[in-house]
Amino acid sequence: MLVNVSDAIVEILVQSGIEHIFGLPGDTGMDFYDALYRNEGRVQHILTRDERSASFMADAYARVSGKVGVCEGPSGGGATYIVPGVAEAHGSFLPLLVLTSDTPIREEGRGVLTELDQRALFQPITKWAARMTTANTAPDVVRRALRLATTGRPGAVSISMPADVLKAPVDEAHVYGVPQFGAAPASRPRPDSSEIERAADVIRNATRPVIVAGGGVLISQAWDALTALAEAGSIPVGTSINGKGSIAETNRLSLGIVGGNGARPYANSILAEADVVILVGTRTDSTTTLNWTLPRRDAALKVVHIDVDPWQLGNNYRTVAPVIGDARAALEDLVDALGVTPADAERVLWLDGIDAARRDYFDRVAEEARSESQPIKPQRVVATLKRLLPAETVIVADPGTPTPYIGAQYVLPNPGRWTVIPRAHGGLGYSLPGVVGAHYARPSARTIGLMGDGSFGMSVGELETISRLNLPITLVHFNNGAFGWIKELQHLYHDRRYFSVDFNPVDYTAIARGFGLRAWQVTDPADVERTFREALDSGGPAFVDIVTESQLTETPPVHAWLDAAAKMEEQS
Repeated sequence: MLVNVSDAIVEILVQSGIEHIFGLPGDTGMDFYDALYRNEGRVQHILTRDERSASFMADAYARVSGKVGVCEGPSGGGATYIVPGVAEAHGSFLPLLVLTSDTPIREEGRGVLTELDQRALFQPITKWAARMTTANTAPDVVRRALRLATTGRPGAVSISMPADVLKAPVDEAHVYGVPQFGAAPASRPRPDSSEIERAADVIRNATRPVIVAGGGVLISQAWDALTALAEAGSIPVGTSINGKGSIAETNRLSLGIVGGNGARPYANSILAEADVVILVGTRTDSTTTLNWTLPRRDAALKVVHIDVDPWQLGNNYRTVAPVIGDARAALEDLVDALGVTPADAERVLWLDGIDAARRDYFDRVAEEARSESQPIKPQRVVATLKRLLPAETVIVADPGTPTPYIGAQYVLPNPGRWTVIPRAHGGLGYSLPGVVGAHYARPSARTIGLMGDGSFGMSVGELETISRLNLPITLVHFNNGAFGWIKELQHLYHDRRYFSVDFNPVDYTAIARGFGLRAWQVTDPADVERTFREALDSGGPAFVDIVTESQLTETPPVHAWLDAAAKMEEQS
């Protein structure tokens, strides 16, 4: 029996466990949309208002669920618009499949409208970029894409679907799914036992070991194994921003985020003291390492590095014990090799000092959060959310103003992926569409979106999507009237030469209400908690616009900025 390629693609996706597709239609994809129509009860298509938003939704969906996030869009402008989220997912090593319809193969080179070399467009930002060229090979292309997205180091894959191939017939015998490749990691390669023994020996002889966990821990769902290692050896754990949640942040051994953005100062100090650093699933990027100064790069430091990607091992730090393998598998083996090592007196004293530093830090934060000053301090917002939100809340934050405050001050009571922040490329406009993907990934949890007014302007159209779907999502808008991150750079490093960063006053609540959301503006700190309670209890889409203090007078917890602001104060 013959079916057309469009139906074959959808059938393979459904059989592979794909339940949601994010995107919007275009001329060249009409046959694919017919197939989605015929399968409406088997896979849910979420209509977006912009292709970039579709890719951000798929990225957030993949982060929170671990499943392959699927986004789709039309040829030409649609393909170019969908790029940002694909690049972000690939840079964050997430399993994402982007499907873009394409102009007919039979018209290639003739200048047909929207003709574009889509393979060349997507090759730099994917593990594999393919074009369907025949109906007979189309099913193989889809299955290969899913295998590549979910194995080894996961990543994005793209398939260009020419319109004439989409409507061509294919033998139904070739149409079958690969459910074992519907989520990452689809396989867990174990490291060689000699690598585990070498790493265990280094850790056994450490005086002040510290673990630094990256996003690879969450991708591997290795938080239980990492916590077991930390507790067995009484080893403090710092994380990257993407690694937040690798251990419950209420655990005594949690340092929170380390590095340049969202780190607590004492956490960086502890990492600087380490004689052994155990890197797990982290790229040792510039932010996490303070431009490769934290931990220090000298011969005295011993580094154990666990990663599924050999490229990362020793890439930025001299590594005495590289361990190639899946993070969870490697950590489980390492725990078995080490056993439980009771903390000696020196380690106990060190951990007690960390406890004291943690208490001092949060005492200061609590005092700042109690401030009644106006505009409202971001610390007040974060402290109120932390107090009101249930433990099982997914927070999707844009990479600007919300990130350092959520990173440093919002303490996760449970391990796992509870915060979603795009850090590979840091594109603004992520949170507003991202909450949609996060909701469908974990509908049993509450979903909150945090954004600044710069990000809001980039993705405002997705308010209609949230309203149309009547999603129980609360959006929190930090309103400081500017591209605040850039304005702070101009303030600290460019002699206050403020240029092209300020906005006109905008009635954001009126915009949100126009799209069908309930909306509130808050200008008085005394109203923050009451307003949040109303929004959270509303049961539907809600938008809270909070007029917040500028970075110019309330420096966020960004390491370099705090140093620069302190120097400016000394000189004034």
